[in-house]
Order: sequence, then structure tokens, then C-alpha cells
Amino acid sequence: MDNFFVPEVGVDVVDVGRMQFALERTPRIRQRLFTEAEIAYCEKYRFAERHYAGRWAAKEAVCKALGCGLIQWNGVEVIRRPRRAPYVRLMGKIAKFADYVGVREEEISISITHSELSAVAVAVIRRGERP
Repeated sequence: MDNFFVPEVGVDVVDVGRMQFALERTPRIRQRLFTEAEIAYCEKYRFAERHYAGRWAAKEAVCKALGCGLIQWNGVEVIRRPRRAPYVRLMGKIAKFADYVGVREEEISISITHSELSAVAVAVIRRGERP
């Protein structure tokens, strides 16, 4: 859609301590915010809260890049590939919004980093020539 503004870049920062507090206070929040695959990925690490924070930051960054805000908590899934950059799968309302504004999953690149204190993610929409 040509007349709809898509920012095409999104960034988000998540405080790891706040994520840890949320996970401890409300254990079922995992199922509301993350997919089964994301939970399995994060839980295999000693400091799982850092990985959850990174994934949450990525979800927010993708929604900001699309220009839709987080309209569905688990509508963006972060998928990790061995020795490669993570990528996203869009679902539900967010997938419908992306389709509406003409953005395909393959056009979204993400980068995630975290420390013991914070997690940061950037999402960029790479518009290419369409066949």
C-alpha cells in the first residue's frame, strides 16, 4: 500500500531485571508472551531471563518497524538458526497488518544483543524489487 507509512526501522530495549521479576511473579506470562519454541529456546540457558528479554525486545522492534505497535503479544515469533542470525515468523493480527502494508516476513531482519542488565533488538524492513 503506497499511501501507508511504514517506519521500516524499529528498536527496543528491555530491562533484564524487570523481565526476571515478571517471570518470577507470574510464571504463566511465558505462555502469553512467547511461543512454545521460544520458551524451549530460552529455558535451556542458565540466565533464561536475558533471552526472554531479547525476544521481547525483538517483538517490540518488529512492530515498531511495521508501524503497528504491539497489537498481539505473541504475534511475532523469534526463530534462532545455528550459527546464523535470528529471523521472525509473523502470526495472527500482526501477519495480517504486515500483509496489509505490503511487508513480507523475508523482508524483516532482526538483531538481538543482551547483557546481564539489558537486552536490545533492532528490526529493519528491507524493501526489494518484487517479481
